[in-house]
Amino acid sequence: MVFVKKLVSLLSMSLVGFLFACHSDYIVPEATKGSLDVVKAFEKNQATVPLKGEWQYYPELLVFPKDVSLIDSLGPTQYFTVPGTWTGSFLERGFLAGDGFGSFRLLVKHNLKNQSLSLRVPEMETAYLLFVEGKLVSKNGIVSPIEINSRPQYRPFVVDFIPENDESEFILLISNYHHKKGGPGQVISLGRTQAIHAKYEKEILKDMLLVGSIFFMGIYHLFLYLNRKKDPYTYWFALTCILISLRVFITGNKYLIALIPSIPWELHLKLSYLSFFLIPPVFCRYIFLTFTAYFPKTLYKVFFNIGLAVCMLILLTQSSFYTYLMIPYQIFTLTGATIGVVVVLRAIKAKQTGSRLFMLSFVLFLVTMINDFLVTNLVIYNPLLSHYGIFMMFIFQSISIARNFSRGFVEAETFAKQLSIRNKDLEEVRSQLTHLNESLELKANEKTIELQAKLDQINKDMKLAKSIVTGLTIVPDLSPFLEIDTIYQPIADVGGDIFFVKKIQDGYVRIFLGDATGHGLQAALYTMMIQSEFERLNMVATKPNDLLYYLNQHFYDKNSDLQIYFPAVTIDFDFSQSVLRFAAAGMQNQLLHKANGELVLLENTGPIIGILEQYRFGFQEEKVAAGDRIFLFTDGVFEELNENDGVAALGQLTDIIVSTRSLDFEDVTIHIRAKLIEVLQKSTWKDDATLIVLEVGSYLK
Repeated sequence: MVFVKKLVSLLSMSLVGFLFACHSDYIVPEATKGSLDVVKAFEKNQATVPLKGEWQYYPELLVFPKDVSLIDSLGPTQYFTVPGTWTGSFLERGFLAGDGFGSFRLLVKHNLKNQSLSLRVPEMETAYLLFVEGKLVSKNGIVSPIEINSRPQYRPFVVDFIPENDESEFILLISNYHHKKGGPGQVISLGRTQAIHAKYEKEILKDMLLVGSIFFMGIYHLFLYLNRKKDPYTYWFALTCILISLRVFITGNKYLIALIPSIPWELHLKLSYLSFFLIPPVFCRYIFLTFTAYFPKTLYKVFFNIGLAVCMLILLTQSSFYTYLMIPYQIFTLTGATIGVVVVLRAIKAKQTGSRLFMLSFVLFLVTMINDFLVTNLVIYNPLLSHYGIFMMFIFQSISIARNFSRGFVEAETFAKQLSIRNKDLEEVRSQLTHLNESLELKANEKTIELQAKLDQINKDMKLAKSIVTGLTIVPDLSPFLEIDTIYQPIADVGGDIFFVKKIQDGYVRIFLGDATGHGLQAALYTMMIQSEFERLNMVATKPNDLLYYLNQHFYDKNSDLQIYFPAVTIDFDFSQSVLRFAAAGMQNQLLHKANGELVLLENTGPIIGILEQYRFGFQEEKVAAGDRIFLFTDGVFEELNENDGVAALGQLTDIIVSTRSLDFEDVTIHIRAKLIEVLQKSTWKDDATLIVLEVGSYLK
């Protein structure tokens, strides 16, 4: 523990030197036995001197200046190290551990009689009176020996005074009944008036620059989200920025109190705590959306919900209770930060874009956050640095997000150029065909009509080739019967995989998936023929195996010379009987994953279409219920996993599918796609790949 304190202190002080570029060979004096000599400090042009060290202490007494000599004569002298608190053990005093009152006295020798001096007085826990040379110069709240008469208040001050002697007496009276910490938890600073005011104004300027920078960073990314809602992580990043800027505004120099002096102390403290307690769950959501494939969803939900639950406790309880949550929540936050580091390391191992930059900024933020935790708990006495760590991290994150958007624009420009080139190629092909047609017209007038018809047919086929990709894969809204999501990965502009989703009648839905031979225009022509026959036979075939029978007979009888063979699968959902009927021609086994976790194989029921004449396909019937999921896929999905062993590849795909049972439906295809990319580690596939995921809806509940 001592080693950790020293390490964090060393790192944070190094960061202080880097941020503030300050260095001094002079050691600032500390008070001993109630006395502090700062003469040399001011002689060496020390701008300000913290009044820390041993103050004379009067526990459970409110000692006013006129009573000091009498009280000192009645008993032994006690001393108290400032900054510090009188908070006792929670095990002994429970939620009263910080309650109490007391007085503190310090004699400061400065040799600056009749010269203008100032004090930088922070808030005390939670009410105080400050006397200098017997005169009241500053106060917060109402100090009282009993709780009912006390009033808490937080408001830092800069106090100007002119000492009447070369040595000034400081008397501080404090009472606390509303916070877990009681006493002088922060240090009063003494200095020449110009230096104190200049330092205070510099702090205000620094804080406002920090607040403004982080706040407008959040607003910028909020507008990015509003213009592109497909990237939800930008919204949570913006929300984190806004929370951080609000925390800087509320805490530190208490700008909120300066803006609204009448704000109740309890409300101000709740806002101060919430501005910190909301940051871990919100930022956790940002990390989850950025690194979804590497962040276990269950772990994310547990952390996110615990964070929100603690925030609810702050809203529903009083300060005498929720202030005790700070240290446990700081430990909880560090635990979440550790989880975040592990998640980002996994992303770095998988070579996810931007993960290394994220890790660099995140580690920098962690060092400053640990420093602040130790400072607020009076373990070390460094400046608070987390605001700067957050600022640096968010700058890096903004750069990363900007790079992602820039990369998207570059890809869009590249696609536009490729489309332009392909359009030119098509124009050249069309020009060549037209020229050939004209040449053939000159050589053989009798073939003009026939050739023109063929040319028109080619043009129609070209248009059909374009429309197949966009038209055939449109999925209608089948709520509340079915939820449908797909992964469609053609290796060319027009692929051979084809699927149809048809609502036969209310409560009866048919899904067809086929894998035509070839790619490009050839595949488009084949899929057009399959679509044409499907539309003709769909209403005639009452069962899925009948549809396969009619398709098989048609392609065997009428298209045998073209040798069009293709595997296919058909599923009929009869929601009036809560059943599905499955038939497959030459397809690998498909999967029915029930809501209770049971895995049912939907097995192939016949050879591929177009091979055997008059083949009667069988069908499989299964009961279904709400939440059941059916996975239909072509061989291009799993054969990439293991090119040498199709059975092993299908097993790998099955394992990936089974692992999605606990995911929400909208996350299933995202998870499967991420897992496939992670396993394959390649950007191009050898065959078209289609995966259809169906979930039985609430209609059957």
